[in-house]
Amino acid sequence: MRYGYVRVSSAEQNEGRQLEKMDALGISRECVFVDKASGKSLDRPAWNALRRVVRRGDVIVIDSLDRLGRNYDEVTAEWRKLTREQGVDVVALDLEFMNSENFRNMGEVGKLLEDMVLNLLAWVAQTEREKIRQRQAEGIALAKAEGKYTGRKARELGAEEIEAIRGMKDAEAMQALGVSQATYYRWKREGKLAG
Repeated sequence: MRYGYVRVSSAEQNEGRQLEKMDALGISRECVFVDKASGKSLDRPAWNALRRVVRRGDVIVIDSLDRLGRNYDEVTAEWRKLTREQGVDVVALDLEFMNSENFRNMGEVGKLLEDMVLNLLAWVAQTEREKIRQRQAEGIALAKAEGKYTGRKARELGAEEIEAIRGMKDAEAMQALGVSQATYYRWKREGKLAG
């Protein structure tokens, strides 16, 4: 079975380009898992769901290695776990050679090449994430110095949202609201979740 994995970094970004690639490969939308989350960690809802579904012999198609994540240690460990322990193949579309089946077919030399390429690409992805964060911090500092930065506007909770989560467990409510654990518990401490 072939599955697609698509990730964009935030809810504001559009996953359409990646979905079109999956369509062009004939991967049905039911077999495409989409996350709108940062690449800093592999602990993401759709990725976790995909990991529970795949079996030996299945293939996971990703647009590029950085869609899997931008954390060097996690990406390399996850790739190896999938391909070597579970027998799931992973294909990165942006690099023709980044196909675990091809590496496996080369035997021990392929294993060595796969490790070298994977380590290099995962390092590049993590380095790019660090550069993005640095440029963002520099931009914010400059905007603050010029009096142009006011920060992100606080999200207001509507009465409907508060009512919709009434009676839910905390984890379910966080997911329903689409907020992080830190934000949810801060709102709880501030009494914003009481209706």
